[in-house]
Amino acid sequence: MMPGRIDAADGKNTVSVSAGILESVWRPGSFVDVDDARDAMLAVERISGGTPMPMISEMTDVVFSAAARYQFAQSTGVVAIAVLGSSTVDRVIASATSRETQYPHEFFTSRNAAIAWLEDVAKSRE
Repeated sequence: MMPGRIDAADGKNTVSVSAGILESVWRPGSFVDVDDARDAMLAVERISGGTPMPMISEMTDVVFSAAARYQFAQSTGVVAIAVLGSSTVDRVIASATSRETQYPHEFFTSRNAAIAWLEDVAKSRE
């Protein structure tokens, strides 16, 4: 696992690890296309050393193309994802992505609730 953080998607995304949880933060106002999604997934692979981990993804006021949502849904680099947003639009975007995932996926407006859920999911996998 790499220490620190990795910037991805031409600076639209930052990936780091804290307390065993991947943290992906998208710059508000970004439009994320399939190439950005692939680059972010590569950053996750690099920082995690290829070991799937729980992830919190902060995506307030971010728009994802359909191809990007599909790309993220195919990820094998996470065991669960808590999407952190602040609006109904963020919730709808998160819901559209979750239809294709093979891992637990939930939307939250509270960071503490998202982390607690991820910790519960991680414990249930032990």
